[in-house]
Amino acid sequence: MKNYQEMKQYSERKANFTKKVETGGNTVCYVLDPMEWGIQTNGTEAIKTTEGLNAALAYAKNAGYPEVFIPKGIYLIHGVGKNEFAPEREAGVKVPSHMKLTLDHEAELKVEPNSSKGYSCIYLREVENVSISGGILTGDLDEHVLSTNPEETHEWGFGIYLHGSRNVSIENMKIRKFTGDCIFLGSVGVLGIDPDYAEPEKVTIRNCSLDGARRNNISITAGEHILVENNEITNAGTVEGTMPKAGIDIEGYGEGDIDYEVPRNIVVRGNFFRGNFRSSILNFNGYEVVIEGNHSDNTISYGNGTDTVISGNVLVRTDGTLTAIAGQQVSQGFDGNNVTIVGNIIKGFGSGIDARGKDVVVTGNTISHLGDTSGVGINVWAAENSLVANNSVHRSQGLAYRVDSSKDVQLLNNKAFQLGRYAVEVDKSTEVILRGNIFNQCKGGIQITNFGKKDNDTQVLAEGNHIDFTGYTGQPAYAISFDKYSDVELKSNYIKGARNVVIYGGSMAGRVVKVADNEITASITATAAIQIEGGQFGEIVGNRITFNRMATGGYGIILKNSEDVIIAQNSIYSNTGHALSGSIVTEHSKATKVLNNLAVKGSMKLNADTDTDRGNMVV
Repeated sequence: MKNYQEMKQYSERKANFTKKVETGGNTVCYVLDPMEWGIQTNGTEAIKTTEGLNAALAYAKNAGYPEVFIPKGIYLIHGVGKNEFAPEREAGVKVPSHMKLTLDHEAELKVEPNSSKGYSCIYLREVENVSISGGILTGDLDEHVLSTNPEETHEWGFGIYLHGSRNVSIENMKIRKFTGDCIFLGSVGVLGIDPDYAEPEKVTIRNCSLDGARRNNISITAGEHILVENNEITNAGTVEGTMPKAGIDIEGYGEGDIDYEVPRNIVVRGNFFRGNFRSSILNFNGYEVVIEGNHSDNTISYGNGTDTVISGNVLVRTDGTLTAIAGQQVSQGFDGNNVTIVGNIIKGFGSGIDARGKDVVVTGNTISHLGDTSGVGINVWAAENSLVANNSVHRSQGLAYRVDSSKDVQLLNNKAFQLGRYAVEVDKSTEVILRGNIFNQCKGGIQITNFGKKDNDTQVLAEGNHIDFTGYTGQPAYAISFDKYSDVELKSNYIKGARNVVIYGGSMAGRVVKVADNEITASITATAAIQIEGGQFGEIVGNRITFNRMATGGYGIILKNSEDVIIAQNSIYSNTGHALSGSIVTEHSKATKVLNNLAVKGSMKLNADTDTDRGNMVV
């Protein structure tokens, strides 16, 4: 204090069990004296303590104090309200508007054990300009009496319930062990039905430890401009858990394409997630959600969300299970998800990214050390208008990329390195473009199939890809393969070091097969460069094939049971002293047009009765 008068005033206030902190003549803090309000600090007398805290807050509000400080102690809170349908409402400690509530770091508000389906430790209904910081909130999960009736889930026990409030900040708190959620954001009323509908707005949850809630550590069913930043969010749903058991669940209530609650404009940034039972973050149906810069050991999902960005997160596990980033489908009433997944690092999961729905971009992600051979780096499933570009998948036992049951998908400039299966598998999908990808030391390059959907096309253009088997130590599969139910165009691909059939495919009448302008350098053990069985009107044009054989054998281009195929302007070399068994072999096919090809150290074996042989040179 600067003078005697201020010291005297301070002594008088202390004697009255109340402190006022003076700053420039303005009262800024009311320091609660528990004895003055009949409040117990030893964890007893819940009703009396809760009533005393609420009375003290009301007094401070009416007296014009903008801040209340709660000192060290254990405060037992009666959190069950009188509303039989929703006992979590109008319950617990009620913080008024324009109030900053600060708890000593050793002040603990502890919910009295109960058997209610819902309760609140701190309740905020339609308040504004509220700040809560410090201290500990503890639920009754360890002592709660759960119902034996499966319809009574008891998932509505909350640490802090924001019920249609705005301009609220929650910072530097430890919140734990609630039967529902550590923090719940929900609306007052139902959108489009209740005239008094109000949702949380401008809410910040920062620098908190949120642990062990039975349902979710944070649930956001309604709200706009929500920031969840720099929190430690752990162990949701691990004790007597009830779905969805997520670190953060963004899930508004709706029916069909009608929203009754709307979670919108939410940022989840810089948080640390560990040990949450089913997922770290579930954006089930939120709008305009940004998930960035988080550390996670479990799934981040955009669910049915719309306008979601998942960016710059680090997702690491050690057991090779689960999917790091997942999606579900387009929300009803919308034509696409409009999701971007960019710049994430994923390591040690079962699979990396599962991209589903419509209008999804997956770019610049690094994925490694996935689990067993069933794992997939990036899986595009039941999707439309998807772009997968500039990603890297490496050092894993399974697939790098899969496109399944999808339409209009582009895989551009991606990399795969040291994979135990194919770099890419495409199945039951149309309008698929694979361009400019680099695949090194994988068991196989590109596999194209149409399993189980013989009446629908698989359509793939594979162009300008680089497939190199040179450093692969196992027995490789094909560089490119396709089945007879698929339409394929293989163009300008560079294939090196293959030790099996390099390009192998089946075809049938009505299917399209074009193999053009590919550069194939086969190893000493490669059996054939291009082998196609069945089909009509295929085109094998302008390919450059080089063999490095240590003994006579191997084939350049082989057709079996095909008809009216064009083989033109291909160059087939054996650049050692050993000849090929055949440069071009069509003797078991019909009406092949073999035109202007160059064969070095390898004869042509054609069907003399039906083939056209013009302009070919055999050296």
